[in-house]
Amino acid sequence: MDKENLILKLFELGVLQFGQFTLKSGLSSPFYLDFRRIIAYPDTLKDISEELWKMIEHLEFDHLCGVPYAALSLSSAMSMMHGKPMVVKRKEAKEHGTKKLVEGIFHAGQKCVVIDDVISSGISMIETLEAIEEAGLVVEHVIAIVDRMQGGVATLEKEGYHAMSVYTIEEILEVLYKHNKVDKEAHDQTLEFIQYNQIGYDKLRLQRTAVPKLSYSTIKVNATNKITGRLIDIIESKQTNLCCSADVNSKAALLRLADQVGPYICALKTHIDTVSDFDADLIVSLKNLAKKHNFLLFEDRKFADIGHIVMQQFTSSPLNIADWADLVTVHVVAGSSSIDALRSTGKLENTGLIVVAQMSTEDTLTSREYTKQALAIAQKHQDVVVGIVGQNKRPRDAGLMMLTPGISLSETGDAHGQVYNTPQEAFEERGIDIMIVGRGIYKAENPAAKAAEYRQIGWQSYLKRLGLA
Repeated sequence: MDKENLILKLFELGVLQFGQFTLKSGLSSPFYLDFRRIIAYPDTLKDISEELWKMIEHLEFDHLCGVPYAALSLSSAMSMMHGKPMVVKRKEAKEHGTKKLVEGIFHAGQKCVVIDDVISSGISMIETLEAIEEAGLVVEHVIAIVDRMQGGVATLEKEGYHAMSVYTIEEILEVLYKHNKVDKEAHDQTLEFIQYNQIGYDKLRLQRTAVPKLSYSTIKVNATNKITGRLIDIIESKQTNLCCSADVNSKAALLRLADQVGPYICALKTHIDTVSDFDADLIVSLKNLAKKHNFLLFEDRKFADIGHIVMQQFTSSPLNIADWADLVTVHVVAGSSSIDALRSTGKLENTGLIVVAQMSTEDTLTSREYTKQALAIAQKHQDVVVGIVGQNKRPRDAGLMMLTPGISLSETGDAHGQVYNTPQEAFEERGIDIMIVGRGIYKAENPAAKAAEYRQIGWQSYLKRLGLA
């Protein structure tokens, strides 16, 4: 059946309805699309499923996932007709058994095309896509039967997804009007409704405020490496989620700062290759201060080269990072090979990796797609990866921590592209686990007092997120 006759068939079956209908959002709409009805008409279900398949048959992907409930029949039909495996995203996780939100046989990193019956605002769709991605699948393409033309496709595109539909509501209207199935009044009312009921991207961002309410103890239970446990023990015993970024360039300045802020931090982040008078005694002194004040040493080396070079950078003199750093950062621009190389040194027994998924500069090239892939790599290597560096909302993965730089109590940015956020925003709205503060502390007149202030605000913001303050 061609696309025009299929529209007429859907109208005949009551799938396309015109009148006055109250939508889930509470909005009164002059049309309603009820694709759940097609399960009673196998031939029509097959025809629609074939039209959906035509949009994706040239793509490379591993799984289909229909958004419950209307699109489950569509994904099932496409799966059976074309031999493509399905996964199913539950409306909510079971309280028994595996307690999975996404059911099926799949591996992290495999690609999934997500199917819905109608794209409206895109808001509920994005929540579904995030849940599928957090299970380890990669989503690039979203398809639907009808685009209601209310901003959903544009919203999905801005979030990094390619959205396609068999029809727009305007195309459906034109066919029905042409065949005298709707009169001019219904035709014009529907077009006017679409024009004046756009749901833009800004509204999406306002509505996506929920963050995972993960406690440190929950993360510790779910972590699969001992470094995470060590870090969380420090966080809870000192009641601090503050990491100080010690971006100073002399031995004396670094040791002085470490001693000043040590009582108030869970980790001290260094750029050891910028210390102009570096020597082996510096490391001995840093380790002594870390033991004295109970914090971890976090070397922000950002390993990013080919495996052979990464191994040398990690283990070679004079820095000997593998012998003293409790945490190190890794870029995954080369894929997981950097992690594999570090693992092969046999030196990760006492060093945890932090994957840099996003940067805090305003013109960062760490796109949404890059961030998704970086997170997938981190999830795959949780036996050695403690967490990720990120800027947006915390992933729901309870086995990984999220660290966020660019935190300031007052600044909004600098002349070099750095963008700042407040501790309250980071912990309460984004759900992060550790804030990284540099200039806000080491450039303060009294670094110790400023570190104490950040510590208090960060801890209270964490408790407020959990509803404990």
